[in-house]
Amino acid sequence: MKLNYMECWNGAMVILRDHKEAILAIVGVFVFLPTLLMAQFVGQPPLEGAADLNAITAAYSTFFSENAVPVILSNLLISFGGFAIFLTVAPSHNGTVAENLGTARRLFLIFLVANILTGLVTFAGLMLLIIPGLYVACRLILVPIIIADHGERNPITALKESWNNTIGNGFSILLLVLMIAILSAITVAVIQMIVGVVTGLATGGAGWPLIDNLVSALGGAAVQVLITVIIASIYYELTGKGSEVDEVFR
Repeated sequence: MKLNYMECWNGAMVILRDHKEAILAIVGVFVFLPTLLMAQFVGQPPLEGAADLNAITAAYSTFFSENAVPVILSNLLISFGGFAIFLTVAPSHNGTVAENLGTARRLFLIFLVANILTGLVTFAGLMLLIIPGLYVACRLILVPIIIADHGERNPITALKESWNNTIGNGFSILLLVLMIAILSAITVAVIQMIVGVVTGLATGGAGWPLIDNLVSALGGAAVQVLITVIIASIYYELTGKGSEVDEVFR
């Protein structure tokens, strides 16, 4: 089955509409809050004066060594939240938020291992050229929702199923994800710029870091939710989950 962009987008909006309360609850606790706390209390690596790749690498290395615990914990929480959203929107699940969180907890290690394997395969593709790496990543993009939908406990099987389900659609998925990522990044950057200008004018140039961090965290959470429901919609469309794809997306 060839990926239809309009059907995929409409399906994502249906998924978002049907699960918005559960998604908002999960993303608020496990994505937005950790992101905001990290931005407010830990911040970013100091890159001022870092003129080359070695200096930037050193800055990130120092930052991570000094903040390893909060960085790891926040990323684990955000990853857990993302996986819980996949469970919420998976066609085989219709449980409560608490039930989905419990299932996510039991499958989270499998999800992490599968992500590591996906990263390794993608990295191997990137070593060849950028495009092959991105292509491989898009062929394996369905791994999280396959684990969520099937309760799959073998990461290798999840990778194989994603690869099989995306046959003939690797570059179509790549183009779709790139378009959404670029448009989302531009939108968030424009909103952040506008908020920065307003807070700067209101405070005589000092700005309000909490407001800036709040907007940044909200933007990041919104983009993650959008990408997640797009991936879920791709899965619905390419696998024909339900009885008929048009019935699933009506």
